[in-house]
Amino acid sequence: MRKVAFGILLVFMVLAAGCISSSGPGQTSSTTTTASGGIDFGSYEKGQVLAQWEGLADVSKVYVSEGYEDLAKHYFPDAQILPASQYGGGVAVLSPADAREILRGKPILITVNDYFGYIVYKLGVKFVGKDKGIFAAFNNDGKAYFVFTGTSRAGTGAAIEYAMELKDGRKIRADDVVRSGEFEGIVVKVIGDNDWDGVPDDGEHWYLDSFRTEEPFIYYWRVVDGANVTVKGGFIRLVNGSTVYIHALGFNVSATVDGDVELTYVIENINPSILDLPEGAETGDTWVRFRAPSFRLAAEDVGNYTVLALGDHRPDGGKEIPPVFLKIRDEINEDDGLFIIDGGDLVYSGRVDEWGELLKEWKWNKPIFVAPGNHEYRGEGINVYHQVFGPDDYSFALGDYYYVIINNIEHDYGLSDETFYWLEKELEKAKNAGKRPVLVLHAPPIDPRPDGDHAMNPEDARKLLTLMKKYNAFGVFSHIHIYWYGEEDGVQMVITGGGGAPLYAPEDEGGFYHYVRLNMLSNGTIQVEPVKVEP
Repeated sequence: MRKVAFGILLVFMVLAAGCISSSGPGQTSSTTTTASGGIDFGSYEKGQVLAQWEGLADVSKVYVSEGYEDLAKHYFPDAQILPASQYGGGVAVLSPADAREILRGKPILITVNDYFGYIVYKLGVKFVGKDKGIFAAFNNDGKAYFVFTGTSRAGTGAAIEYAMELKDGRKIRADDVVRSGEFEGIVVKVIGDNDWDGVPDDGEHWYLDSFRTEEPFIYYWRVVDGANVTVKGGFIRLVNGSTVYIHALGFNVSATVDGDVELTYVIENINPSILDLPEGAETGDTWVRFRAPSFRLAAEDVGNYTVLALGDHRPDGGKEIPPVFLKIRDEINEDDGLFIIDGGDLVYSGRVDEWGELLKEWKWNKPIFVAPGNHEYRGEGINVYHQVFGPDDYSFALGDYYYVIINNIEHDYGLSDETFYWLEKELEKAKNAGKRPVLVLHAPPIDPRPDGDHAMNPEDARKLLTLMKKYNAFGVFSHIHIYWYGEEDGVQMVITGGGGAPLYAPEDEGGFYHYVRLNMLSNGTIQVEPVKVEP
């Protein structure tokens, strides 16, 4: 009799605690809550609160920000739609403005930058762009909150779409989930929401994924108006409706469309003055706009021409732009080169706020091709770099020269075996085309200063110099805050590191602010001319 009474008492205690599931801690359960209606996070492994959200959330009512009602109705057609001003628990579809207050103090939240607008902040790391969504579940005052939001309407829709895919069996990556006390959240990114409405429409193909710190990027392919668009010689920076924005990575840019559609293309970071343009194209200093299905842009024949090079224009801490860099920028814009090479070290530590200040002043009247520097290519700065400048390693040809841009600030300031293999193939392409290679990397293979040690690691430096000598390649480097031009074992190179960062040598040893004019002669000779700029 005592055993029966004890069993009844135990059942009563379990029900009183709100645990109406037989699952133990870490086991699958869709209804484990606390007595007051909050989520019993201790009964779920990391990620499982989000994965099983539908069984925990009351979707009969959804609290929605103004202007997002149709988005909520699309995903929750049977729910009662209530204003976000009444939200005090349950399911909410929120604009970034409304989500800021709700998520304040949480491990994942929305904040604002005066250049990038709304951004996601996740455990100290910021993520920019209107393609970010947040799906978060947490307790507040004993109530369960399920929040769908993002940096835009598209981001909010991406968060909901991700949750719906979880409901349909998508596996969640626990490493991407932030779990802290009675909070669980995840950041997702959508690629392919071409009209930015938060809903997968006909003619769109969404790539939707969560990530931990480094974002996924798709550079060369989209579905636009139901057609596959594949780009070469540039990367797809943005699709807005039927307009495709392509950031050029050289002077031969093409798009192949697998479908019967005509699109509007805006080719950015290009020099229209040397292009064979389609009829009716609109042009600016660094862009071309036209309508076409597939297309191919190519540079006209050029003989002798000038390239302008600089590097290391970061501040000595903080986000304030060095005034001398602005003077260098203005002088370069007044010069007559066809394009600009930037050897990297653009901002101090890669933080989003630093990038915002730089990009406000990123005003060039010529295309610019950048090699990543060690200062910006870290933490959240890696994502911003890829959004603005695209892939790390690429090549292009112009006239009698073949340019190869390479990231060498990882692998102990060196190159991986895969990158060396790719580089040698690129050098062979240059040789077969009868063009002289020009390699652009941040860290040089040598430090020409007496007892200097600010170069690539010795083993990779030797391998790089061997390849450069074999193929008669010219090198453009920065990293060392000086001007130096010379040879190492027959390899010609210039170090241009005086773009605004603190100088590393006296003026008579190259320690002066400058940029470099590279006169690229059609016979393969490169003339190097430093241009001093007074601070």
